[in-house]
Amino acid sequence: MADMQAREALIAILSTAAAMGVDIDLLCHLSVAKLDTNHLTSSHRPYVAGAIYQIGVCMNYVVDVPR
Repeated sequence: MADMQAREALIAILSTAAAMGVDIDLLCHLSVAKLDTNHLTSSHRPYVAGAIYQIGVCMNYVVDVPR
């Protein structure tokens, strides 16, 4: 349940940013690059792959909206 709530929250944030004119594709790619660095503590490392996946899924929901 927490994953679904986190996904919905991220979609809401990305949708709001897109409505404000933010380049969502660039924002998500920069976020992934930030997550994929060696600056994270070892306790956060196991969650990086899942976070990157969720960012990609949510980005696709916001960017690939059918017209």
